[in-house]
Amino acid sequence: MIKLNWTVFVSQTGSEVEAICRELGIVPSLLITNNPKKLKESVTFFLKENGCKVRSIPFNPTVEHYLDRDILGSNVITLHGYLRILPGEMLVRYSPKLVYNGHPGLISYYPELKGKDPQERAWMGNYPTVGSVIHVVTPGVDEGEIVRFDAVKNTATSLDNMYEILRETSLKSWIKFLKENIFKLELTK
Repeated sequence: MIKLNWTVFVSQTGSEVEAICRELGIVPSLLITNNPKKLKESVTFFLKENGCKVRSIPFNPTVEHYLDRDILGSNVITLHGYLRILPGEMLVRYSPKLVYNGHPGLISYYPELKGKDPQERAWMGNYPTVGSVIHVVTPGVDEGEIVRFDAVKNTATSLDNMYEILRETSLKSWIKFLKENIFKLELTK
């Protein structure tokens, strides 16, 4: 595994991050979780075994939690199911570096899917096409420039199936995006 100067934020299991790392042979230098009880032990073990620091912050962090030297020293920050909005003060201090969020709603086609629970709204709306986007993080929720999107025909047979389809689409989007942009991630010495 190649360790990159890359920080990831998660509020869920971290499985997407592990799958990305295994597929691309890379590992972040730092994983931040605000929900350590949800983070899978196997993910924590895999990341630590490959040199990644794993750190917990409160579920409702303050601005100071984000202004950590290790976080601000990263070349790239990615959000994977992180259920908090990054404070503008952090984004300003981090500029001009790059912060990206994965969003499981095809806001490039359907802007109304911005915000919380786009999977449920896509299911309820029976959208003909579903997918995921990766966008630059800005102070506005899901307002940043979309840098990648992947769309598929909606074949969901249940809400759970919609979640599965969008989880897979998101994973593929991240793998393609990172593979295409890996040169932007400076190797950690």
